[in-house]
Amino acid sequence: MYNKLPTSFYIREDVHQLSKELLGKVLVTKIEGMYTSVIITETEAYQAPEDKASHAYNNRRTPRTELFYYTGGIGYVYLCYGIHNVFNVVTNKENIPHAILIRSLKPIDGIEAMMVRRNKKKFDKTLTIGPGVLSQALGINKLHNKI
Repeated sequence: MYNKLPTSFYIREDVHQLSKELLGKVLVTKIEGMYTSVIITETEAYQAPEDKASHAYNNRRTPRTELFYYTGGIGYVYLCYGIHNVFNVVTNKENIPHAILIRSLKPIDGIEAMMVRRNKKKFDKTLTIGPGVLSQALGINKLHNKI
């Protein structure tokens, strides 16, 4: 139904432009047998090593941040505040630590599955707004790191 973006999309140098180009793209998951699709509506670019907000600021390399140095096109999922799984997309060429945080989504398919995952009784705009809750709605967790 949807075409997967090629790796070449993700290995370009301008992470800010890439974050803009991800807007409007469809993100699809099939996790635990539940299919969901959403439109990406908000992103945030991290251009390390100079970006102080990046986990890879100043070329920091730890077991957690090592993924930033992989070739673009893979997911970087980490636990924020010990509560929320947060989904990012690694970009650029190997050893250039750029990533894009997915901040907000518009649901298309699998809304019922998203509501179950979020323990919501009624659909509203908060279902997939915010990095932690959107990961929960899609079923994304640490097991999806490096994919």
